[in-house]
Amino acid sequence: MMPPVPAACARCETALEAGDLRCAICALPVPVARDADADAVPRAQVLRCQDCGAAIAFSPEAQAPRCGFCGAQMALERPIDPIEAARLVLPFAVDRRTAEAVVRGWLGRRGWLAPRTLQSEAMIESLTPLSWAAWQVSADARIAWTADSDAGAKRSAWAPHAGETELGFRDIVVPASRGLRETECRRLIPFYDLASAVSVSAAAGEPAPMIESFDAQRSAARAQVSRAVDAMARVRVERHIPGRRYRNVRIACLIERQTTERVALPAWVLAYRYRGAAYRAIVHGQRPEIVFGTSPIDWIKVGALAVVAALVAALIALAIGIR
Repeated sequence: MMPPVPAACARCETALEAGDLRCAICALPVPVARDADADAVPRAQVLRCQDCGAAIAFSPEAQAPRCGFCGAQMALERPIDPIEAARLVLPFAVDRRTAEAVVRGWLGRRGWLAPRTLQSEAMIESLTPLSWAAWQVSADARIAWTADSDAGAKRSAWAPHAGETELGFRDIVVPASRGLRETECRRLIPFYDLASAVSVSAAAGEPAPMIESFDAQRSAARAQVSRAVDAMARVRVERHIPGRRYRNVRIACLIERQTTERVALPAWVLAYRYRGAAYRAIVHGQRPEIVFGTSPIDWIKVGALAVVAALVAALIALAIGIR
């Protein structure tokens, strides 16, 4: 009989998950015998679009060689980590009709460089409710810092200072999406109500979204969390630096406790075409005013603007030469 997976690290009490070989914080080996069936755990097979970067789960029997968003050729990826799935999901607060209306309005506000007929000629090909995958992380950390400050400076403008403090970080969201790029996820994250999450089994209602499996596995997520904690710590430690001005802030971050949760966050993914070219837009699943995406540019207007700029530059150069 296999020994059970420990609930927490024996040294630092960090929560452990099935599949961990070492503690994520102190690197203490997990005393669990190798499972003879470990190689039988299903592994992810991912199709990656070569144009827009989108990805979808794929089975070889499906024979699906093109991206579901833009129609371009896709390449197969085979991550080595087991498939992860969300345990919590945030419900949609935006319905299909609202999402489509929001995108239509957005197309009409693309600015002077967009084609005048964009709103009327754009053909919507699909509007998909997507619950995209993310890690929700909380951590406690000990931060050592050094900085130059005007406090205590005498003849010099700066004096060196150093210190140590403990900080808590709550609800850090790390994208692990297949269908959205990381930059798109980052634009959506600040506007989610994470307190509204419910278990996947309890989620109900319309729309019925596609809930993603995870593209980034725990090993990659931990590296991203570490970078996120460092960035947040650098900002939050500033309040501990004496004086009114400071520079050369450097930190060393030791994560002492960390908990992670797998969540699925709502968004509408809209694919549309304009005169044969594919584009897509993203609508926040809880805040319909958050909408962004790609759209065509009227290059005739760009050329006219360049000509005007060149003429203005020539007139300024002529005026300077006359003087």
